[in-house]
Amino acid sequence: MILLGSCTSSPQQGAASVGYGQGLASRLGATLQSFPVGQFRLHYAEAGQEGKPTVVFIHGTPGSWRALGRLLGHSQLRSEARLIAVDRPGWGGSTLLDKEAEGSFAAQIKLMAPLLQRLKADSGDQALILVGHSLGASYAPYIACQYPDLVDGILMAAGAIDPELGKPRWYNYAARVWPISSLIDAGLRKANIEIWGVHSALMELESWWNTASIPMIYMQGEEDELVDPGNLDYAETMLPSEHTRVVRIPDQGHFVHRQQEQLIVELTLELLELTKGS
Repeated sequence: MILLGSCTSSPQQGAASVGYGQGLASRLGATLQSFPVGQFRLHYAEAGQEGKPTVVFIHGTPGSWRALGRLLGHSQLRSEARLIAVDRPGWGGSTLLDKEAEGSFAAQIKLMAPLLQRLKADSGDQALILVGHSLGASYAPYIACQYPDLVDGILMAAGAIDPELGKPRWYNYAARVWPISSLIDAGLRKANIEIWGVHSALMELESWWNTASIPMIYMQGEEDELVDPGNLDYAETMLPSEHTRVVRIPDQGHFVHRQQEQLIVELTLELLELTKGS
């Protein structure tokens, strides 16, 4: 089950500033950057050195780069890879030009892919790993599916991958109707727009899973209250076992990006090891 506030306990409502999250970036020793895609600019935080494999962290909804951004300060990750935490289009410093939020997966990754392509080129075509939480964990395989020569491994944390479990719920319908839509928080309203794109994107992925040959890890808490833990079962039955590791976390809820940071670090390092030479 996906709720409106599915990925962060402190929703971010967006900001135009290229310095969005400057305080956290300074504490982490990270820098803030802005990458132009036409008139749009994709905002992100960066740590580590160019010329190494790249790890890109993708937040959920609502959210910003800060949701997973604390991992940019992890010394072992920084020693192994260049670390990037993006503000997805419509969030944080990645303000959209003509709308509040973008519900189409295809439209979102069209705005994100040019940065990923540049990062891949900057590394000398070394491995590029995607690490996503919640909705970001649905985006990660979608990007890998659409850009097979770009992504070398994915870590999906507490995200919907089963199309049946990615369908909008009654409260998503209710949140689109006035006056309810006018009463909910702006961040949750934007999140609701994005959730409507999940089911169709996951349907596109159904035939891709069997052909995927990159290493993949799916992790989720068995007590996840926001994204149905049934996605663990889907991962075990539908994702190719020779390339996939499924990690069940007993007594864990949705916020693995906060409560299981060390596990995420260890699994990311595992993917980096598996993709050496990519």
